[in-house]
Amino acid sequence: MITPRRLIPRKISRTELDSVKARQAKVGKVRDVRLLERCERIWENMDDFRKERARADRFIYGDQLADLIEVNGKTMTQRQYLLKTGNVALQNNQLKNKVETIVGVIVKEENEPICNAIDRKEQQYGEVITAGLKANCDKNQMGILYSLFMKEMCGGGLAVAKESYDATSGPTDRLDSWTQFVNPNQVFFDAEMTDPRFWDIKIIGQFFDKSRGEVEAMFARSKKDVALLREIYRHQAIMFNTEDMNQLTDKLDERDAVFLTPEDTTKCRVFEVWTKETKARIRLYDTNSPAPEEIIIDEDDIAYRRQIKEENLRRQRIGRESGWSDDMVPYITGDGFGEDELDRNGIFIDEYWYCRFLAPDGTILWEGESPYADRSHPFTICATPMVDGKIVGYLHDGIDLNIAINRAMILHDWLLRAQAKGVVVVPKSIVPKDISFKEFANSWTSIDEMVFIDVKPGQEKLMPQVFFSAGQNFNVSELLNTYTRQLENSTAISGAIQGKTPFAGTSGSLYAQMANNATTSIAALLKQFRNFMNEVSKKKAKNIAAFYDTDRWEEIVGNIDGIFDNSNLDLGRIPDIEFDLEVKQSVETPDAKEIAKQDAMVFLQLGLITFEEFLEITKVPYANKILQGRQARQAEAEAAQRGEVPQGAINEAAMNAQTAPAQTTPALPYGASRQ
Repeated sequence: MITPRRLIPRKISRTELDSVKARQAKVGKVRDVRLLERCERIWENMDDFRKERARADRFIYGDQLADLIEVNGKTMTQRQYLLKTGNVALQNNQLKNKVETIVGVIVKEENEPICNAIDRKEQQYGEVITAGLKANCDKNQMGILYSLFMKEMCGGGLAVAKESYDATSGPTDRLDSWTQFVNPNQVFFDAEMTDPRFWDIKIIGQFFDKSRGEVEAMFARSKKDVALLREIYRHQAIMFNTEDMNQLTDKLDERDAVFLTPEDTTKCRVFEVWTKETKARIRLYDTNSPAPEEIIIDEDDIAYRRQIKEENLRRQRIGRESGWSDDMVPYITGDGFGEDELDRNGIFIDEYWYCRFLAPDGTILWEGESPYADRSHPFTICATPMVDGKIVGYLHDGIDLNIAINRAMILHDWLLRAQAKGVVVVPKSIVPKDISFKEFANSWTSIDEMVFIDVKPGQEKLMPQVFFSAGQNFNVSELLNTYTRQLENSTAISGAIQGKTPFAGTSGSLYAQMANNATTSIAALLKQFRNFMNEVSKKKAKNIAAFYDTDRWEEIVGNIDGIFDNSNLDLGRIPDIEFDLEVKQSVETPDAKEIAKQDAMVFLQLGLITFEEFLEITKVPYANKILQGRQARQAEAEAAQRGEVPQGAINEAAMNAQTAPAQTTPALPYGASRQ
């Protein structure tokens, strides 16, 4: 009989509880080639996506006849084949109009982010965040970015935005929250995700190309760092490369894309990799506040643990001096803090995001924990659909139908040229000997040209004849209409949503209903993209709430007391307040303005608001002039009641006395003459 041995758990070291330190113990602290190799494999796994995206871009914005085909063992493009066979390479871009239609729906909505505080008593802080968020969106020109993101969704099916707080991502060197468009060809993430919201992602990153000066500005903090960076990129960043003749349209072609080497040899390639790591931490609670404040510290942060121990002893001493029992003292307590400040029985494994910037040789240029308020990575992903790790563009099904339309057009052109129409048959025996056949043909086709022929006896009936051939009618126009209707059905973009002129007799309300019904087919796509806009705005709001100081807030929103009429508004509390963020239709659209004007008119008639508030709500363009005039008349009336003459009236009278003529002449009617 075999006696089972008791399983004795192995003692886990402090390093093993920290995934970053455990990795550094294996690969070192200077280079991480294994992580770079993993990123390269993930990027190569997305090769099919990049090919499909490039093909969609060609059909929407470029050469639709650039697909490669094999003819007699030779590989060539469809355009090259058509030109080689003597055909005309015709293409009809049907997809670009579909893309612009969908983008137009988003642009016309003029969405804007609005923050609502969870506690309605703190809604004034939500208004401050909203003002700061709108100002930052205007600075980032988010309307342009969202249009480009939607175009990516239609073509490639993937839109990626990065929200960072730094001084190197924007047009100026000022610290701010900047939104960046991430080229889908340069992004990589794991394909093991099953959550369509991308909440289960474990690794995500991108690579980008910067000049040597930009790389040094990002990572160098000393002359030694500059020397190290120049040594790392000694084979890249060729300052005066005269052989770089790449066209702009050839940049980042999926056929020539390489992971480690930049296409532009004057640039340096940098890899930004975010991974989800684990670490042993301790969760504590400060019971001295009305709502126990949560404090999370690292398990190996011995110095901070001792500070907490000293703070608890100080509170215990104050409590005893006040006559309290030890049970009544509000300690900082938690599962991982016992009598001994080095007690580690109450740890928990915390997941967090960790960032590394790598060079092509695996050198770690910078690394650190996520500095953002949500403790997450700065990327926002929108993919449609995301099924089993496969991403397909919304207009993917329309590509084949667009190919069919192009083939029908080329077929029609080929049939027209292949049919013998007006062929002239000339017997050689009647052509004069003193001229060539080419000269005879030119004389025959020229206008007002006399043609002289020699007719021998017995050849009187030999004359040039013209033959016409009625080719078979393939009804290509009906074929084109069929393909076009199928394209509109597959993309669900047709009719009123495209702004097409309605049929005669169609009422305005009916056409508006038709346009509304037409957007139902793409409602899911629009809903997903609006959620993407919402997530981008959330990251931006958390950045500005965490990093903006009081001076920056006052610079954006102006006089807080004057706007919100609350002298107790503390801008320092903004980072500690949680907000509900939603993207709504802008109040600047014509429909929203009209609704606000009608509501304000009702409130004014009921006496619920003043005339000045009415002008502010309706945003009348000439509201400032009206308010200035009312204030001036009110000041004059108050001065008249006090028996004073307003200074403005004295100045106005003096000006009238200086400019008035001595004698005034009455004006004459138009067309009359003075005697």
